[in-house]
Formats: sequence, C-alpha cells, structure tokens
Amino acid sequence: MPALSQDTRLVMTILFVGVLSGTNVYVYAAIGIGFPYGPLAHSFLFGLGTIGSIMVMKALFDLALNDKIEMWLLDRKIQNYWERKSRDEQQRNKMRESAKKYNTSFAYQPQQNQIQPPEDDNNTIGNEFLAALQ
Repeated sequence: MPALSQDTRLVMTILFVGVLSGTNVYVYAAIGIGFPYGPLAHSFLFGLGTIGSIMVMKALFDLALNDKIEMWLLDRKIQNYWERKSRDEQQRNKMRESAKKYNTSFAYQPQQNQIQPPEDDNNTIGNEFLAALQ
C-alpha cells in the first residue's frame, strides 16, 4: 500500500530530474569543454550523461530508500490514525461523564410522529383486485 500519492510522486520525480540535470550542466561545464569533437558529439555526450545519472540515481534510490520512506510515511499515518481514535474516545468519555453529571442521555430517540401502518393490514391483496387483473 503506497503512502505517497501519484501527484506527490510526479512532483518529486520532476524535482529529482531537475536537480540531476543541473548537476550534470555544472559538471559538463567544468569538464566537458575538453571533449575534442563537434557540437553533435557534445550534445550526445551531455544527453547520455544526464539520462545515465538520472537512471543510476533512480535505481539507487529505489533499491535503498524507497521502501524506508514508504514505511516511514505509512507508520506515520498509522500513528496519526490511532492518536485520532484515542482523542475521539476521550471526547466520548467526556460526553458520557457530562451526561451522567447532568442526568441526561444522548442516546438515539426515534421521532414520535412516524407513520405507523394500520394494525389490521397484513399486506395481502384482495380477491377482487386479482380478479380484475385477469
């Protein structure tokens, strides 16, 4: 059960690709100028460097950190759930104590003016009605 939504994953992926692309631009500006070939070879080298670094880092993160991050987020959701349940139970206990103190009840009470079926009606269909249908 993933703890990250698809939108969050998309934003994180875009940020991840941007950071690695920026790092690659910096490294290529410092080192890649000494590459002795033409502009096409430079663009090919830069593209391979960018895509390669993204794929390597993504694989390392998936292997090493993805499960740990997912489990941490899932544990946090579970902890928040139980804290919320505890607060709800405390509120219910306070309401019960208050009801006992003031001698009232918060139990469900049905409305008094509901329509009741007649006592003699047993949900049967008369013979005259059945004969009229045939």
